[in-house]
Amino acid sequence: MVTPARYLDGLDGLARATSHPAYVAVAPDWFWDAADPRAPFGSDDGHDTLRHLEEHFFDGGADAEAPAALVALLDDWALVPVELWDGPPGAVVAWLDADEPHVRFLHGEIDAYVAAALAHAKVTGGVHPRLRVWAERACALLETVVDPWEQRASGVGPGRYAERLAAVRTVLAAVPDLG
Repeated sequence: MVTPARYLDGLDGLARATSHPAYVAVAPDWFWDAADPRAPFGSDDGHDTLRHLEEHFFDGGADAEAPAALVALLDDWALVPVELWDGPPGAVVAWLDADEPHVRFLHGEIDAYVAAALAHAKVTGGVHPRLRVWAERACALLETVVDPWEQRASGVGPGRYAERLAAVRTVLAAVPDLG
């Protein structure tokens, strides 16, 4: 079996030259800024997820095992109860209301789910279907639950994530499923 080409960052960090051409073609300029919080790898959680998946592939991990690599990372973090991801929005709101750090924890996992799908696209030019579904679910939660919750809890304006969500969805729509 032939191993597909992998585009892994070197010591110089995140770069177009070390990314799959299909990803490079659709990723906006600000995706390459590791300090931009809108960028998939611009948060600590997104960056750590990218590096974790790159390590997975460097060590010979298969595309089919990429979702399990993400689950292992999130299990290590243990930030958000797993049942919240498939539960009703009201349960997420109640969890966010219960303790101030919860919103940070949820943002961390949202960033990880998005970063995992986009890291897979960056490294291989495609996305495992499960990673795609998880990233789409994370985007929907950010848009329909977290953003309104933050408006209510912190008095921030609506639509703070619109540009980020649109860019993530555009990239996900442009790259094929793997497997």
